[in-house]
Amino acid sequence: MAKERFVRNNARFLPWLRAVALGGVTLVVLSAMPFYSKPVIAVASLATGLLALSSPSLAALLFVGVAALPLLAANFVVGVFFVILGFSATQYLGADQAKGFLAIVLTVVALAFHAEWAVVVLAGYLLGSGQGAVAMLTACLLLQATGELLGMQNLGSLVVGGMPPGVLTFAAAPDAPLAFGWLAPGIAAADPGSVLNSITTARPIAVLVAQPLLWSLAAVLGGVFRRPHVPKARLTIVVGVGGVTVVLAVASAVMTAALATSPPLQVMLSTGAVSLAVAMLVAGIAEWVFTLKKPLAVHASTPSAHGVRAEDADVDELLRLISSAEDELATKHTSSAVVMLTDMKSFSRMTEEVGSMASAKLVQRQRDLLLPIIDEHHGHGKSTGGDGLVAAFELPGDAVRAAIAMQKAVTTLCETSTSSGPLAIRIGIAQGEVVLDKGGRPFIGAALNLAARVMDLADGGRVMVTGDTIAGDPAAGTAYEHGEFELKNIQRPVRVVEILWCADQKPQDILHG
Repeated sequence: MAKERFVRNNARFLPWLRAVALGGVTLVVLSAMPFYSKPVIAVASLATGLLALSSPSLAALLFVGVAALPLLAANFVVGVFFVILGFSATQYLGADQAKGFLAIVLTVVALAFHAEWAVVVLAGYLLGSGQGAVAMLTACLLLQATGELLGMQNLGSLVVGGMPPGVLTFAAAPDAPLAFGWLAPGIAAADPGSVLNSITTARPIAVLVAQPLLWSLAAVLGGVFRRPHVPKARLTIVVGVGGVTVVLAVASAVMTAALATSPPLQVMLSTGAVSLAVAMLVAGIAEWVFTLKKPLAVHASTPSAHGVRAEDADVDELLRLISSAEDELATKHTSSAVVMLTDMKSFSRMTEEVGSMASAKLVQRQRDLLLPIIDEHHGHGKSTGGDGLVAAFELPGDAVRAAIAMQKAVTTLCETSTSSGPLAIRIGIAQGEVVLDKGGRPFIGAALNLAARVMDLADGGRVMVTGDTIAGDPAAGTAYEHGEFELKNIQRPVRVVEILWCADQKPQDILHG
């Protein structure tokens, strides 16, 4: 049974946005607590953002670590609870590029700008109803607990019911905070009972229970508008996200007015206005710039994996499946796709020169290097069982950009590693009918044959594409027309285009024959 999965256009920019968001949140949070010096705050924020580019989950752990020290200095018991809960949360919310964790910390920051209701609805819209609801339930409970520890009655639009003066106070920063001279006095003054009392005496209970549930429901409703690309529905989706934000604002105002002393009217109005504007703006950017779309089908019965697999290598079994299930293949697996095929230049000679073991290591190294690049460009790839790779893409531009990135990655590897050897790959790309396996990867078909013939024309370090494929995305790379070629076992002449992927690259000489 096929598992539905969505991707976004311009996804290559999302890691940078995530890095900026995590780094910015770190800057705001640390600046709000008098503990670190400004240079230390700047370094910690920059480090969190940079780490988020390669490992968002580790960046989340770093954020928890640097935010814990000011809390430990202010109230040792609160700091310990924060460390325990923070590191536990990153285990559950740090997965999937730490999206859930980021939603929570953005909610904390948004509270200062009266935009918390926007983050609640957008969490469902961007993450999906399930993940968004869990993140917002956690965020609301965290904010309520924070307000109670601070001894505040209201925290933005939230009723938290804390009793002044609270147990968490931020005085002046300790002298030499990173020398940890404050730690021993903090441990000696630890009073778990006062912390527990500040949480258990918060009132009114009805509101404190209802608010997290309301936020979770709003995130679920926001998730209703998480839909793949439908051009005519863009405006409807943006308005829908705004509508859910208005519903959350009205429901929050009515609930707090009926069950408790409501936050000031000015706070509720400004939160509603700012949240509505932010929610619709972000939804508009998501719909027009980072459009959600369906990639090639991925089947849940076979998990994604790279390399040679038993189902790929067992030719007899695959042939048996084809002969006994032609109708199913035609209806469920055959589709039009952009196919990429690669192999290594002079692999046979390389094997004779360096030996089988060294060649096998080099093959595996290029797989580990190139398959993630295929994934990043929305492709589904695997090993051909030898020294090559095969992949399917939905869009020609994604395939071409992946090929360019692959050639650059191989070049960089050869320039920076003394153990890589004279590694060079050639790439062929064609578009047409193909049978996809359970992982959405090419198995057999006309497009696969055509990609192989086009690749045969290429030398090492070259990318060759059929003319009708590149016509689907003329802006993808610098194209050089080689003209039409008679290719083996291809009935009609094929127009071949070379992608010149670096500035000083000259077109390859191809003999017509």
